[in-house]
Amino acid sequence: MKQPDHKPKNDDHSEILKREADDITGKIDEKFDKLAKKLREKAEKAKEKLNDTKKDANRAVLLRRFELYSDAANHLEEFSAPRREGNDKSSD
Repeated sequence: MKQPDHKPKNDDHSEILKREADDITGKIDEKFDKLAKKLREKAEKAKEKLNDTKKDANRAVLLRRFELYSDAANHLEEFSAPRREGNDKSSD
């Protein structure tokens, strides 16, 4: 049976593994970016409501909601930035 052309010879799978890792990493980064954007939108929504709210208890809840969503978005962005930089360097 003939082996497919894309399959490496001599059991050297490093190129296939590298392509697969790059593909999966790209997909993961897209998901992180999408989630960070969604969390950022929720933070902005809480901030807008905060400006219109008079009661101290409600303001405290909205402020905390804003902080949590913002922190989560920042965390995702900080985590994915070095991953992207690492991928950019390897493609040079």
